Amino acid sequence: MEKVCSVSDVPEGTMRGFTVKLRYLLLVNLGGKFYAMDAVCPHMGGYLPIGKFENGIVTCPVHGSQYDVKTGKLVKDVPGFLKILTGGGSRDLNSYNVEVEDGSVFVKF
Repeated sequence: MEKVCSVSDVPEGTMRGFTVKLRYLLLVNLGGKFYAMDAVCPHMGGYLPIGKFENGIVTCPVHGSQYDVKTGKLVKDVPGFLKILTGGGSRDLNSYNVEVEDGSVFVKF
């Protein structure tokens, strides 16, 4: 397990990006429970921590792909014409196990 931050660094209902062991990580506090997944959209490299976060879904700021923050699963892909123009759509993101201990958040890669 790798320490990412303190619990207070990601208030409830927010998300934040971190770099841990050379990985871009998105950490989300949803209802007091923490979730972690890759922070870069595989479609065009959008940095998800600057995207929109609402109702457990993060939206890529580049082309609008949407991901479930609990699982990393793609819930809405880019529109069809963008798939054609850019050579493909998005895919699921890696999600990681999170543990909270003594006020710190840890992620297992």
